[in-house]
Amino acid sequence: MIYPAFGPKAATDAEEQTLRTAVDLLIRREGDYRDLFTTRRTFLTRTLGIVYAVPVRTETGWEPHQFAPDDPRAGMLTEISFTALHSHPGRSSPTLRGKAIRELLLCQRVPAPPNNVDFSVVQDTSNPRFKTARDRLTAHRINPTCAGCHKIMDPIGIALENFDGAGAYREQENGAHIDASGDLDGHAFSDPAGLGQAMHDNPAATSCLVNSLYRYGTGRNWNPGERDWQTWLGTAFASDGYRLRKLLRRIATSEAFYAVSAAGNAQTKEALQ
Repeated sequence: MIYPAFGPKAATDAEEQTLRTAVDLLIRREGDYRDLFTTRRTFLTRTLGIVYAVPVRTETGWEPHQFAPDDPRAGMLTEISFTALHSHPGRSSPTLRGKAIRELLLCQRVPAPPNNVDFSVVQDTSNPRFKTARDRLTAHRINPTCAGCHKIMDPIGIALENFDGAGAYREQENGAHIDASGDLDGHAFSDPAGLGQAMHDNPAATSCLVNSLYRYGTGRNWNPGERDWQTWLGTAFASDGYRLRKLLRRIATSEAFYAVSAAGNAQTKEALQ
């Protein structure tokens, strides 16, 4: 009811869109992993075209699409699969989006909020004093208990506020202009594309990928004695121009990939959860 253009088909297609974008860039064209945060090349169905507000000629199936250089969409963070997934039901969430970027893409843990936090200011989207999410979060951060965590999430997620809870583009909220400027670890930006560029240039994004793929491939966390191998793997990834194929090959052909841990190893269980 809130987002008529967004239904089960759009949600399913949005997942496939991101997968197709990643496979095209990283596997078919063997591109730089960091370009996932800035690329304007993607694939759309007619269902997605309605949400993105762009024409799609193909009635059924997929067709390639490239957003214009001045389009606000650039990189996978502006795709529906990310913006809609990391939202509250019926409204966007800079905090959830910023938290996802920190934890999933930068491998940085964000502490859980205290049990007694009052979210009423943030949740009241009809308050005439705080028309935009930026206004509401600024008021919410007056509480020092909340400020510590929100300052590492909100300045990132605010950059995606031009996309509503379904991922559709907007320039205003409650009649007020949306200010999408923000900051990522000292890298200031003014719009969603700027956030993508900040992620592209952040070394934590590539080291996070290396660590996540290693944990996934081996089914465990790094061992203390593998510190040199971990450093070398990251250096080799950079020397290869951040090409995913070569990183996957190095992990899959390493001795660690074939090593067998003792049954019931607590570290292995934790890594697989």
